[in-house]
Amino acid sequence: MNKRRYRLAIVGALVAIAAGAVVAYAGGDTDSSPVAQLQTHPGPEALLRAQGVNASQAQPALTLDNGDAVGVIDSGGVRCFTLSVDTHVSGACSSETGIVKGEAIQVHDECGGKNSMAIYGLAPVGAVEVRLENSDGTSESTTVVKGAFSFAGTNPAAGAAYPTGVRWLGAGGSSLGTAPLPVSAGQFCLPTS
Repeated sequence: MNKRRYRLAIVGALVAIAAGAVVAYAGGDTDSSPVAQLQTHPGPEALLRAQGVNASQAQPALTLDNGDAVGVIDSGGVRCFTLSVDTHVSGACSSETGIVKGEAIQVHDECGGKNSMAIYGLAPVGAVEVRLENSDGTSESTTVVKGAFSFAGTNPAAGAAYPTGVRWLGAGGSSLGTAPLPVSAGQFCLPTS
């Protein structure tokens, strides 16, 4: 798959994932489910516009290893992330309660080629670090930047340890809670090489 198609596929997948998994319960709509938001506010950036925000409000937070940019929008009771892929921007929003539960975590894995995997999203208010926990008890940590975090790696091999969730860490390493990833063991792409 060429790079442009791959990136367009990521944008399409983001919209689908956001519609099904990242829920923004705050806002003016009577029915604020992602599906209702897409029906009420169709078109690009639908999930952002449903919350009264647009991608131009995003503050740059970090860049993924593949060059895609992640931005953050803080709109009162709701926070949003954006993903800029070439000239396409997608995004989704979540309440603080949803963020704590992990509803603003995304996992993108490349099925083939480099077998790369990126795990990124929004961290709860007060989190300064995010620890990615693996099935074998190992972990790695990253710093929260403007409310966002990211991890880069490769897809786990068959039978190998795999990421299971995150631990939100506050100042001094205090635990602020945990959240599962939106994928489980059998849902990661298996490396092809």
